[in-house]
Amino acid sequence: MVNMTFCKVDITFWAIIALAAFATTVQAGCAGDRDGDLPALTPIEEWTAEPEYEIGDQLEGDALFGRIRDVRPAADGSRVYVLDSQSMEVTIWTPDGTRIGRVGGRGEGPGEFSDPGPLFLFDDRFQVGDHSRYTTFALEGEVLRTDGFPPGVGLLDRGMDMATARRSFTRFQVMAMFADGSVGALALPPWVLDGDVPEEEDPAVPVLRASQDGGAWGIDTLGLLSFRDVYATLEHPEFGEIDPVQPWIRPDHFQMDPWNSSVVISRSSRSQPGVLELIEISLAGDTIWTRQVQLPPIPVTEDDVDTAVDEQAPFLGADSSGPSPMLRRAIRGALIIPSHWPAANEIRLMSNGEIWFQPAGHEIPTMWYAVRMGEDDAPIRSVVLPERFRPMDVNATHVWGIRRDELDVEYVAGLRLEREGG
Repeated sequence: MVNMTFCKVDITFWAIIALAAFATTVQAGCAGDRDGDLPALTPIEEWTAEPEYEIGDQLEGDALFGRIRDVRPAADGSRVYVLDSQSMEVTIWTPDGTRIGRVGGRGEGPGEFSDPGPLFLFDDRFQVGDHSRYTTFALEGEVLRTDGFPPGVGLLDRGMDMATARRSFTRFQVMAMFADGSVGALALPPWVLDGDVPEEEDPAVPVLRASQDGGAWGIDTLGLLSFRDVYATLEHPEFGEIDPVQPWIRPDHFQMDPWNSSVVISRSSRSQPGVLELIEISLAGDTIWTRQVQLPPIPVTEDDVDTAVDEQAPFLGADSSGPSPMLRRAIRGALIIPSHWPAANEIRLMSNGEIWFQPAGHEIPTMWYAVRMGEDDAPIRSVVLPERFRPMDVNATHVWGIRRDELDVEYVAGLRLEREGG
């Protein structure tokens, strides 16, 4: 049995700095562009992505996927590992669609899964998370070891009242396991579990590292993710107050980096349109790398506002004729309408060391940008991906991901990346 003792959370210097940064005031107002000159933009290299590989045949063969959770290509391009959360298994493929391995299945035994994800691929192994454990496999699929971890850290006594339990026990959701056996996790404060965002303080969700010391688990805070102003409050005719997500306010986002034992946090600036801030933090809580990417600011237009109002109206009792003027005013009044879209929706960290993200509000909805970690001022690359394709990982030559057809059937696809002009 795991011995869980309460450990004081160590708020790092980064977390204190982050709290100060989160205090930036949102400039809300009428939609439109700002006056003045555009800031100096980050240089961009244009790339193309041409379909080359596709794995998936719904009529015959082995490539029948249910719900693809992760796709990870080998660095040399020789293999592709696919995690299917419906079949509860990882399948191993050559890029041309030949299945050469299969592990997992539903269960609680060694190498089995009950709710698998995510999948991380390394040079000599791959790892799959599953509730309260991580399983490490050899590249061919042999189970090497299983590492368990608790659902949280703190002192839980039988008969303890809920208020005391919430003060002394920190629940978390594990996102990755690092080489030293510690795990990266997202804390789940009471307001997250209740779905009730605090009104009198800046809500922030801690990014944690949980590790063992002499059998006891403790946690350190690596950073804080701001959720300030992310939710609106609207009055539902049947359910009372509901809290839909604000269309133009994005929470801070993060990705665990088990390849380099670090965490990457992203933040769209609210005071500088088009700016995305990226911060890499070590497991010791030290800032390794930061970069601000300046994209062309994209104004929020009146059409954008009308679309956002129309999207919320059906949930508030609007009929097929559309929302009434009164309902439209109520929805609009609950929205924070900044002058520009945020720089990005979220980030995805790739195993080749790039951070990929979509610019929010872009006229090309399938546009993606890639920033290489560790580079301070080098050009970033842009690539327009096919519709209904979501990138999952990148190696030196291809971006691999999930393609959905018109019937929403999922396939694994690999697109060759080439720089325009050679």
